[in-house]
Amino acid sequence: MSIDMGKSTNKGTAMMKFAHQFQPNVILQDEYVSWFFDDSTAKSLQENSLNLNVEPVDDSQRFQQISYWYTILREKYCDEVIVDALASECRQLLLLGSGYDTRFFRISAVRERATATFEVDLPETINNKKKYLSDKLGHIPEGLTLIPLDFNHGDLNSLDRYGFDNTLPTAYVWQGVSYYLPRESVSQVLDYIKSQMTPDSVLVFDCCSPLMTYKNDQVPGIASSIDQLSKIGEPYLFGMYSDEMKNWLEEKGFQNIEILQQDDLEDRVLHKRTLPSNMWYVVSAKV
Repeated sequence: MSIDMGKSTNKGTAMMKFAHQFQPNVILQDEYVSWFFDDSTAKSLQENSLNLNVEPVDDSQRFQQISYWYTILREKYCDEVIVDALASECRQLLLLGSGYDTRFFRISAVRERATATFEVDLPETINNKKKYLSDKLGHIPEGLTLIPLDFNHGDLNSLDRYGFDNTLPTAYVWQGVSYYLPRESVSQVLDYIKSQMTPDSVLVFDCCSPLMTYKNDQVPGIASSIDQLSKIGEPYLFGMYSDEMKNWLEEKGFQNIEILQQDDLEDRVLHKRTLPSNMWYVVSAKV
């Protein structure tokens, strides 16, 4: 398989979800992700199959295939956490590092329950998303708030100025971000979320093994991935083994911690285990 990740990982993630829509067995339906791509991209994805059933010819292709499946499975699992949280009376949805997320549109429970949704990302990404949505809809929908913020330098405590209410039960979603930040920034974000969460709130985020941060022979294709991420200026800076993550979160005061490796996600959704268990993982927790 081959997907052009472009010049940013958040657009590349959206591209994977868009490419998934043209596969024979779609497990993550997303009719809205096309809003962020032009017709020529759609035509190319439709005409050029990812050949997911074909054995990769090298480690680089193997890595991209794993990355593709992890992206889809992570999205699917986090959707389930959000839906369960809304059913348990969570009143807000906070997407930290939202990129080109479409959950406000495609998760029916968000609209049915009039769930206030806040999306936070880098100013450039937020501005681009505003343009895409304005071009498509003519406006930013009521109930959706797009907030420009740099996790390394911005103040998460400023979210209340945009209408975020930390007294309400909230689903906190922080996916595809932690590994691009230094440990200190990851710690600060987790501490902020912990300080805001009510007992009925839930956090779901993902992280990676330290093996994803340097070239080694244990992760197939990691060398080419590191080179590509460095080329676009988005290298992995942080990784932590899952058992260490669990201990770290407990020290911070989180409870009911569940960690799923990517092969656990694969087993949960596809009822098989073919993906490695030493790359990415997803964490859910309460306080």
